[in-house]
Amino acid sequence: MTSATTAEPPITETSRDQPNAAADRQALTLIRPYQGMVAWPTVILAVGIVASFATVCTLGTIGLIPLWLGLILNTLILYADQTPLHEACHGNIAGRDSKWLWLNHLVGYACGTILLHEYKAFRYMHLAHHRDTNNPDLDPDHWVAVKNPFLVAWRCLTIVFWYHDYFWKHIAFHAHIPGMRPLTIHIMIAHMIYYGIAIGLSVMGYWREVLMLWIFPHILASALIIYFFAYLTHKPHEVHERYRDTNIFWVRGKIMEPLVNWLYLFQNFHLIHHLFPRIPFYLYGDAFRKLKPVLDKEHAHIYEYDFGPHPQS
Repeated sequence: MTSATTAEPPITETSRDQPNAAADRQALTLIRPYQGMVAWPTVILAVGIVASFATVCTLGTIGLIPLWLGLILNTLILYADQTPLHEACHGNIAGRDSKWLWLNHLVGYACGTILLHEYKAFRYMHLAHHRDTNNPDLDPDHWVAVKNPFLVAWRCLTIVFWYHDYFWKHIAFHAHIPGMRPLTIHIMIAHMIYYGIAIGLSVMGYWREVLMLWIFPHILASALIIYFFAYLTHKPHEVHERYRDTNIFWVRGKIMEPLVNWLYLFQNFHLIHHLFPRIPFYLYGDAFRKLKPVLDKEHAHIYEYDFGPHPQS
């Protein structure tokens, strides 16, 4: 049993309001088949991402590919990396099977490390986003909720610095969160290790490789992530109703739909994730189709783009 002095703070995904209880009851009966399983596709994705990142770093360091190409490739790899990290934050890899919880956390730590996000710190900030979506004071992703397109671009590019600022202002060492002080020390040590490795390699003469293959991809990938997964999906960032604070971009068509879904890593169905975070990302589309009558009744923001022909049902 974990002692009280080292217990990890409880993490909840409590809804901000409960005016949609009837809709939730109906929705829960419909989405039951889409949650609770061990998410092996996410594990495979995570292994592929970490292996690809290591391969590009190796090829770039020994000169088999130019650093500019490594920058582009690792930016795209780290863009995809956020998905298994995000899934781990919600416990979606282990599902209901507690014997795989170690794998869930392993994926979270591994994917968080290459993206330079400490897993537990990122989890706290992300779940704060779930609790307080579109709240200008408490939602960490609200940093990008501006209208000027140049300011949007700037804030996307600076989101990693804002996340650090948010963590130290709203989470670190806060006595009202049980166990946060020892956890903050753990997070500090992890960040010291991450950046210590980067600084150490730079001192050894690999500063170009560190910048081009890790630091710059980290910043650029985080900008893409916050733009596609937070800015677009919550625009106009002013709605607080449970079924209407997040958007769905439904691209239809036999070719375009799977292409867009995988390029967007299914976050074009982001409302599904906010409503029921324990559904694995690759099942958002299927869950959306089941839930569409409920979503229509609740006047959810669904933007439909039809690029038919459609697959045979």
